[in-house]
Amino acid sequence: MEMSGDAAVDAPIGDARAAGHGGRAAPGRLDMSVDTVGPNTVDERFEELYRHAFAPMVRLATLLCGNEQVANDVVQDAFVKMHVRWSKIRTPEAYLRRSVVNGCRSHARREHRRRQRAIRAEDTQELGGFELFDVLATLTPRQRTAVVLRFYEQRSEAEIASFLGCRPGSVGPMLTRSLRQLRNLLDPEEGVTRE
Repeated sequence: MEMSGDAAVDAPIGDARAAGHGGRAAPGRLDMSVDTVGPNTVDERFEELYRHAFAPMVRLATLLCGNEQVANDVVQDAFVKMHVRWSKIRTPEAYLRRSVVNGCRSHARREHRRRQRAIRAEDTQELGGFELFDVLATLTPRQRTAVVLRFYEQRSEAEIASFLGCRPGSVGPMLTRSLRQLRNLLDPEEGVTRE
């Protein structure tokens, strides 16, 4: 069956064989034969999902994030990521919902870290010379030496180990315990929540 050039132009987008291109899509046309269900193309199905699911996903994200503008951004990002992977997604609604929830969780983690840094910056007080000595005096002489060498003189763990006459591997845990002890002393509530 021979088709004229005009018939090839009128052939459906996914019908590459009808266009006379031996199973390949005509130049400038998308081959949607595998991804087409009925008359809808991939782009039409994606647009339909966008129209149908955008508002409900924004409502979900708003409840999760607590901010409608952030929710809009999260949902838009989810749709962008989804569009890139569209041909590989078997259950678009589930993929979209999971992407929105994960996006909100990521936002919440970033926001939590930002708030914690801001709170710490507000609560940070500079200790006077005598207060600093008092706080350091609560440490054992070995711990105090490690803390001063590390944070005042900026020495490496290997150098600190050499000064203390111990293995370099024991300096890190000693510093961690010392800092925890200082943190508990300076802010007992924060020390309790971290343990």
